[in-house]
Amino acid sequence: EAVVSTQSTGSGEKRRQTHNEVERRRRGKINMWIQKLAEMVPNCKDEMGTKRGASQNPGMKSNCGVLMKTVNFIQELQIAHNQVVERLQEQNQVLVEMAKVREALKRSEQENIVMKNQLKNHGINPLDGM
Repeated sequence: EAVVSTQSTGSGEKRRQTHNEVERRRRGKINMWIQKLAEMVPNCKDEMGTKRGASQNPGMKSNCGVLMKTVNFIQELQIAHNQVVERLQEQNQVLVEMAKVREALKRSEQENIVMKNQLKNHGINPLDGM
C-alpha cells in the first residue's frame, strides 16, 4: 500500500505541476492581450504601475483598469460610429433631394424653351435671360 500511495502522490504532484504550468501560460497570454489593449486605448498607459505589488514590478498594470478603459473606449467609438452613420444618412437624403431639385430645374428649363418657342411662333419676342 505504501508503494501505491507514493506512486499516486508522485502522479498527483506531476499533474499539479502540469496544471500550474498551463495556468501560468494562460495568465501570460491574458496579460499579453491586456498589455496590447493598454497600448491601443487612449489614456490606458495611466494604468501603469497601479496594481498592488507594482512597486516590486513597475511594468504591472491594473488589468481591471485597462479592461474598464477599453470598454469605455469601445462604447465611445460605438457612439461616434452611430453619429457618423446618422450624418451619412442625412447627407444621402440631402443628395437625393438635390437630385430631385436638379431634375425639376431641368424640366423647368425645358418648359421655358418650349414656351419661348411658342411665343416666337405667335409673333411675340420673349425677353432673353428671363
